[in-house]
Formats: sequence, C-alpha cells, structure tokens
Amino acid sequence: MTFTADDCFGVQYKHDDPLVISMDLNNHNVHRVLVDGGSAVNIIFRNCFEQLILEEPEEALTKVSYPLIGFNGSAAIPRGKITLPVTVGEGQAAKTLRDEFLVMDCDSVYNVIMGRTMIHKMQAVPSTYHQLMIYVSDAGFAERIRGDQEVARRTCHTAVRKPKLGDGPEEEKGATGEESEAKRRRASTSSLSPAEVDARPETLSPEPDQEMEDIFLEEDSDRSVRIGKGLSSGLRIDLIRLLRDHKDIFAWSAADMPGINPKLICHKLDVNAEARPIKQKKRNYSSEKNKAIAEEVKKLQEAGFIEPCMYPKWLANVVMVKKANGSWRMCVDFTDLNRACPKDCYPLPRIDQLVDSTSGHALLSFMDAFSGYHQVFMHPDDRAKTAFITSAGVFNYKMMPFGLKNAGATYQRLVDHIFADQKGRNVEVYVDDSIV
Repeated sequence: MTFTADDCFGVQYKHDDPLVISMDLNNHNVHRVLVDGGSAVNIIFRNCFEQLILEEPEEALTKVSYPLIGFNGSAAIPRGKITLPVTVGEGQAAKTLRDEFLVMDCDSVYNVIMGRTMIHKMQAVPSTYHQLMIYVSDAGFAERIRGDQEVARRTCHTAVRKPKLGDGPEEEKGATGEESEAKRRRASTSSLSPAEVDARPETLSPEPDQEMEDIFLEEDSDRSVRIGKGLSSGLRIDLIRLLRDHKDIFAWSAADMPGINPKLICHKLDVNAEARPIKQKKRNYSSEKNKAIAEEVKKLQEAGFIEPCMYPKWLANVVMVKKANGSWRMCVDFTDLNRACPKDCYPLPRIDQLVDSTSGHALLSFMDAFSGYHQVFMHPDDRAKTAFITSAGVFNYKMMPFGLKNAGATYQRLVDHIFADQKGRNVEVYVDDSIV
C-alpha cells in the first residue's frame, strides 16, 4: 500500500482536516464517519443508533459496566454494545465485516467513530494528509476510499464554534430536566431520515451579520459593494483588497456585459409545429404606464437586448407590475407562446439541499447575476417568436427574456457548466443567484 502525488488530486491544501468517510452500517448509508486511529473502540452516537435499530433498540444492546476513558481522564459509561455488519466501498471494491460498537448516550457532530479495531480488521492504512484510506477488499485487492473534506471542515468548524449569546443553561430557565431533554431530542432528530443518517447539530445554521457597510471599489466613484460589519480587521482588509483587485468582474450597466458566447449556449424554442401562431390585440394603458413602457423599451434598445420586428407571426402584449419601491417592471405576456412549447425537464437544484450545504462555513458571499437572463442570446431562428407590441412599435428579443417557459432551465444548464468545478465545493448556484 503506497500513497503517491496522484492521491493529492482534489484535496485542498494547506489543511489539518480529519478523515471523514461514508459507509454502509446495518443496511443504512451513514455519513460523517470519523476514521480515528487514536480510538481503541468503535463508537456510535445516540441519534445515529436510534435510527439504525428501528425496533426495540434496548433489546439489541448488550450491557457493559466498564467506562470509556477520554484523553483528559474523564469517564463515561456506554449505553451498551452491539455487533453490526459494516460495508466500506462498493462492488468489487467492497469490504464487508462485522464489528462491535459502543453506543454512547450523547450527541456529536459525527455519527460514528471508526476505531483501531475496525481499521485493523480492514487491513487499512488511513492518511489524513491525502484524505484517503487504503484497505484490502473482500477480493483481496488494495482499494481506496476518499474522505469528504468539505464535510470534515464543516463538522470540525461546528465542533469548535463558540456558543452564541443566549445558549446554555440560561436558555432552559423554568424548564425541568425532562422538558429540556425532550426539546433537545426533538430538535436533534426530527429532521433525520432513517435511510440516510446525518448529524444535524442545533448550532449548524449560519447567521449572517445584520449590519452591513458600503465599500467603494474606486476613489471618486459611487460604485460600491456591501460587506458585513462583523468581520475582523485583518479579514476585512483582505476582503476589501480582493474586491478592489477584481472590480472588473462587476457589472454596473448593460454595457459591462458582453453576453455569453452563443457557441457555448443560446436559448432555442421548441414550438409545436401544429400550434397555431397567436397575435394578441394591443392593450391600452394609462399615461403613467405608457411612460414607463417607453423608458424601458429605450433602455432595452440601448443595451442591445431587443430590436425592431416586422411581420411577426407570434405577438404578445406587455404587462406592467408595480415594484415594492413604487416603480414599474415591464414583463411580456408569453402565455400563448409558452403553451405551445414543451417543458424542458432539466432539473433545478433543491433549495433545502443548497441551504444545508452552506452550513458550517465561516463566511458566505451572496451574489446576483446582473440581468442574468439577458446574457444569453436567443437563437436567431426564434427571435421573431418573442415579438411584443407597445405604443412605440413592435420589437423582439435578441437576448433571452424573462417569462419564457424554459428560460430558467437554460440558465441553470449554463451555470452548471460554468461552475462545474466549484459547485458543491465552494459555490452553490440556483439559476441567477449564487452563494460563495
């Protein structure tokens, strides 16, 4: 068994992260398994155990009377011990065995600790530096299992995070010990699924600073971004320097956006050939709305997002929507066109999973793409189908407009391609909203 430079591929250095893997335990896929050669025994923590043993968990346990001694000399009596089947790896790389676990009646950021006994039975050599463990499979070959470095960092960050003001005994004033225990149990187990055990400490969710400050990227300029006031002085200086060094990536107007190369992606409509083109009759608007429409049309023309259109087969009206600040937003009623187009089934991310993936990180940056959809070109053959009518004339979109049925799927396909190497590691993207 040897570790080489190739084993470092994909690992973020410099690091001192623990080795955290996933494995199959009693026919459940268990995450956040800490590989710890310093532990003389294998350990399962309470929340994980109660979901692995679905019926009569106490009857499955063998009582033990000896304590578990910590590195500082502290002692804790295990709830019991149990022997369970374990599988690491898949297919021909699988290693299956049975080993004994001590069940500890306490919470932890980890679900399971793999101790020396299991490491020896697997004939395994773990390396935290390489974030890798090499073991002998059932077929007798040396196989590798990669640790999840991001999970390791989040759990480690959660474990060492200082308690927030209001946490601790004061929070439980007026509640009996039984009530406090019941609250804690409900909080720690209510969101877990037996099919995929995962630790969810109560303090995991990040809380962004409420107070923000404007940082100007250039002298004698009103171009600014906002950062949290709660940053340390050193981090604040580094962040401001980073933003100013890369101020060219920010878009302050449509002129700052060249658009996405059509060879990479463009939006194409798949209109049903049997659908009859529909031309909506022009609607009349108040003078206030007509003024807002004229201003928006002028802005879109100057930005190069729309162009005059002659003899369109499809024609839609604009719809004016009042914004919270009292101004008007101009939308186009693509109802008829959308009805003639099949749905693009490209998947959008699940919001709850994206939120969970941000948990445990010390810093979060929220960004919104500037007129994101308008960075994607419409396919030349389909531009006339986006025609809309106003008092100023008939226009069609050169860039992908908001309101088209599959615009979101096209944009998600684009960002998935652009951020392929970052998604799930240091970036999460939902359409035109991104979190670093």
